[in-house]
Amino acid sequence: MRTRPSHPPALYVALALLLVVLAGCASSKASGPPPSGGELRIAMSAGNIPFPSTPPNEGYEGYRFVGNNIYDGLTRLNLNQSSTLPTPQPALAESWTTSKDLTTWTFKLRQGVTFHDGTTFNADAVIFQYDRLRTKTFQYYDAKSAASAAATFRYFKSWRKVDDRTVEIKTTKPYAWLLWDLAGILYPSPTAVKTYGNANYNKHATGTGPFRMTKYVDGQEMVLTRNDNYWRVPVKLGRIVLYPQPEPASRLSMLQSGEVDWAEVPSPDSVQQLKKEGYQIELGKYPHGIMPRFNLFRAPFKDNLALRQALNYALDREGTSALLNNVGYPATEYVYDGNPSYTKNTPGYSYDVEKAKKLLAQAGYKPGELTLTMAYPTGGSGNMYPDTMMQKLQADFAAIGVTTLLKPMEWNTIISIGLDGLQAKQWSNIDILWASPASGMMPTGFSTSYFCNRPGGLKNAAGLCDPKIDAALTAASQQADVASQYKYLQQMMDVALRNAYFLFWMHDLNLRVLSPNVHGYVQPQSWWVDFTQITVGKD
Repeated sequence: MRTRPSHPPALYVALALLLVVLAGCASSKASGPPPSGGELRIAMSAGNIPFPSTPPNEGYEGYRFVGNNIYDGLTRLNLNQSSTLPTPQPALAESWTTSKDLTTWTFKLRQGVTFHDGTTFNADAVIFQYDRLRTKTFQYYDAKSAASAAATFRYFKSWRKVDDRTVEIKTTKPYAWLLWDLAGILYPSPTAVKTYGNANYNKHATGTGPFRMTKYVDGQEMVLTRNDNYWRVPVKLGRIVLYPQPEPASRLSMLQSGEVDWAEVPSPDSVQQLKKEGYQIELGKYPHGIMPRFNLFRAPFKDNLALRQALNYALDREGTSALLNNVGYPATEYVYDGNPSYTKNTPGYSYDVEKAKKLLAQAGYKPGELTLTMAYPTGGSGNMYPDTMMQKLQADFAAIGVTTLLKPMEWNTIISIGLDGLQAKQWSNIDILWASPASGMMPTGFSTSYFCNRPGGLKNAAGLCDPKIDAALTAASQQADVASQYKYLQQMMDVALRNAYFLFWMHDLNLRVLSPNVHGYVQPQSWWVDFTQITVGKD
């Protein structure tokens, strides 16, 4: 009988380490050819790969490409159609009931759903995430994610597990919009959180969504691979590869060189040429605008309606649109015409230089006396073309005798300012702050910009505090009837317009360009997108 030669333990250790290294090398690549359905490579406008946390960062672009692909909410938006504004639909919750006073909601959870790691989604997983984001004494409390998710939990009073497939949520007041909030609350695998901890969770992000994270190199690339066990629909697309490219020219170059199949907001001057080359040009109205915020904590804008109106009349919106090759269009108010919150009672601001000059005088300023500092991003999620737009704004204001000092910043810094507020010492020298809200995508989205106070007792980031707006927005959120909700929101828009609380500037047309090989894409009236039914390949 032959005997197996003995090897020293050190050799086995070396072999084991070699296997680990080889495995790491294999996992660092998008392994082999793409699965059936093809590989969709995307050049994002974000400056970095969104953290796959719950919630993700990088604004709604983080939700669009990362959050909603790795995870699910109890509800979801019906993004597979383009004819109407998407609304909440059953997702991880298959049904729900609410008390007559809209303060107690009971959700029946979908059975048979598993996380990417094979563990079961159930009521315990829901309660785990709520405690992780709301209960400071909870072992796995995540302060960073809690701050980002605070707005979605604004009206949560309590939550409890009724049984394995039933969860009850109580709100602090009658609240009709909980289903909208729940679309933005995402559920990680409790096992993954416990195993890796909050600090290392992003490297091992694990949800129930249509795609699994199979590669993540911060600042460079993320690969999402189809979840063949996805509960909702068979996912057609095999793989998504994400590249952060904050410069429009870089996104255009990657598209034309064949490095990507999808480019977010490439250079607007390229649209006609791309169309001639056979690319799919996607444009359409959706809830997104560029609506800069006045610093209402102090002069010159506090208690100075005439000045706020003067700058609104000074904006040549049609000229800005022309500079952008009409991939955006003039804003008459915060939401676009066609959004159910839109009010036609009050006309918006036209381009009227003489009227702007008269209002500037009423505001107490002669031409050349007023200098303003405006902070804006150099790029980033959903910001259209800030450099070009800001140069036009600067020229428009100069035409009525107002000097504008431009203060370019990284997009995440702009987000931080929005969280800290313009009353914070480090940002108090900013007079106008760039804002690119998902204006009207969800009624819950108005709360951060319009309410006097934010969660945690913080003041409105720009100092906006109008009792009429608070009353209208609160009343809207307490109406069981949807038509009544929007009636109050229209009243709120009317107050905001009359008081010129924002610089109502531009609406975006959501330009994105796709390769001819991309099929099955639907351009919804939303920042978010359904990737499950897309395929990539030749006809």
